[in-house]
Amino acid sequence: MFTSLSKAIHFLRSSGNTTALVYDEMLGSNGIARDERTHIPSVNMGYWKDIPEISQEKIHIANQAMFRLVSEAALFSEKDEKVVDIGCGFATNMKYCLENHKISKMVGLNISPFQTEWGNRFLKDAGLAAKAEVILGSATDMPFEDDSIDRMISIEAAFHFDNRETFLKEVIRVLKPGGILSMADLIICKPRNWLQRFFVKSIRRSLYVPAENVYDYDEYVAVMQRCGLEILHIEPMSKEVTYPFKKWFWKRPVSVFLKYNLLWSVAGLGFMYAKLDYIRVVARKK
Repeated sequence: MFTSLSKAIHFLRSSGNTTALVYDEMLGSNGIARDERTHIPSVNMGYWKDIPEISQEKIHIANQAMFRLVSEAALFSEKDEKVVDIGCGFATNMKYCLENHKISKMVGLNISPFQTEWGNRFLKDAGLAAKAEVILGSATDMPFEDDSIDRMISIEAAFHFDNRETFLKEVIRVLKPGGILSMADLIICKPRNWLQRFFVKSIRRSLYVPAENVYDYDEYVAVMQRCGLEILHIEPMSKEVTYPFKKWFWKRPVSVFLKYNLLWSVAGLGFMYAKLDYIRVVARKK
């Protein structure tokens, strides 16, 4: 559909799809967080618990650790008829899941045409096209039938969705009774003072986070329960995710940030000073 990143960006600008545009520009053809050997984009902050040294190349190890943590909690089974990755980015987590779990068929949902095309090419090159595909669509208006999904995963995407509560209601609609959602998500907490307000605003503008998604941990739990999800496990992970990611972020060369309209630089200031939480949650449709 889109033969170049520039054409995809033009489409997204004309359609007002700010979230996808931001990540296409930052992680696209020459993105600021790509593995120099494989050229695969880094797509989450990473799980750093067992990584002793924080260095530039370790972000990809931390990414894989996050994939492992979230996918193992989903309890995939060969009996699952349909497994979905919501906000699947460049399909890197899908590749991990298919190579490390017994999954017969997997679908990724992405709102970015560029990432959708890139992800399908990536899966084809990995020899996984027969078992997986990325489709274009919105997490808040999923192109799936009611009660049709066995397992659903989402890594660091829901804080972008407009809005998160609408997404969770869609999860309830499309999951089968007893179906599982395994998710990792960033919580941008309500600011407590003028400085936090400034930096929360910087995150919201640079990474497109709807105002409705700015609330604290307790409200997050309440929103999930209000939507009808049964929380099986929930844990804060700032110590293992956001704190080390900040250290990694500021080790990036200044020249790298200057290439990308300062998007990540602005967001980075917000990450440094705004109040953030990070959670991993496993929930079930009753």
